[in-house]
Amino acid sequence: MARFLSPEWFENFQDELSRLEADPDWPSLDLGQEIRGAPGGAICYTIHVTNGTARIDVGTLEGATVTLVEEYESARAIASGASVSDLLSEGKITMRGDANALLSAQAPLGAIAKSLSELARATQV
Repeated sequence: MARFLSPEWFENFQDELSRLEADPDWPSLDLGQEIRGAPGGAICYTIHVTNGTARIDVGTLEGATVTLVEEYESARAIASGASVSDLLSEGKITMRGDANALLSAQAPLGAIAKSLSELARATQV
């Protein structure tokens, strides 16, 4: 079982994203995640969805059109299945960048959430 946000966890997340039933007509999305207060310090990564494929760049927010910023506890909650929209409305996640990118990318966001749900079963949070 991979520890949350470990290199193995990111590898498993990429594996899950590689299995997406993606639609090539999905809008492109470059979603950054900045997680503060994680064991060992802040962690950032960007999920790039283009032409129906998704990949993760760990350690960078470069190219992110929108970035979600949260504390480690909120990130753990998301990894365990909590709703991002609920955490946003509660003020536990802040957003930087183009909010319209999130609004127009509901299909890929749903697929990413499904990938996280699959990954949660094999994650030590």
